[in-house]
Amino acid sequence: MHNALNRLQATFGFFTTCAFTLASIIAVLSLIPVPAPTSSPTASIGVRNVQVVKGRPHYYSPKREEYAQVRFDLDADLSSLFTWNTKQLFVYVTANYPSGKDGQGGTSEAVIWDTIIPAPSTPYSWQNLKQKYFPEKNKKSKSKSRRDSNTKSKTTDLVKPGRLSLKNQKPKYQITDPSGVLSERNNATLQVSWNLQPWVGALVWDKGYLGQRVGKWGAGKVGTSETFDFPPLKGSKTDAVKDKEGPRTPKVGSASPVIEL
Repeated sequence: MHNALNRLQATFGFFTTCAFTLASIIAVLSLIPVPAPTSSPTASIGVRNVQVVKGRPHYYSPKREEYAQVRFDLDADLSSLFTWNTKQLFVYVTANYPSGKDGQGGTSEAVIWDTIIPAPSTPYSWQNLKQKYFPEKNKKSKSKSRRDSNTKSKTTDLVKPGRLSLKNQKPKYQITDPSGVLSERNNATLQVSWNLQPWVGALVWDKGYLGQRVGKWGAGKVGTSETFDFPPLKGSKTDAVKDKEGPRTPKVGSASPVIEL
């Protein structure tokens, strides 16, 4: 005969197995498009302004180096990624540029902007269930919370999550390079990417296999800007001011030496 501890361990193991099985079923069902989405995620991004300056990109930077700031325009509709098992969506923009000026050494990637889009409130969310089964005792606060919940539900119903429209957006992070030199790099692009975080299940990336299955997002084909070049360093000698007669700096070999008698 088993004692109470053995029975408690058997009961706990049974419920753990049931919970794991239920979570596995939910994770598998979330990958099946039921109901089928009516549209696929789309995104378009364009470069508005590029500047390269020299200084400390962060307050904790130990030295001065070249860093770039890229302003961009972004229009995206990722509402089809939000399903019954979506917790939040992580959207980020990366800058892809050659690691060297000569185009050799591969491609570097740096995140310049990101945001988190949470899933909208549903009737089965924790706050709504708490308000339904455990209402507040104070009538004033109850009526106030009802008005707030009604206004929130109206706003979430009118605006679909996952839609972004940014004009001349300032980047959150500067672009730096391990070499400390970033000016005059060619063939750079901006890429929009996303990461789907479900309530139960594995993370889904747009560049992974599940991302192509769930979001139908061809990596490198959707949300990529046209190629652009990093300009010369702002305020450098290469950007010498020229007047109408031409550059003030004489050409090499044209200046005659000064002879003192």
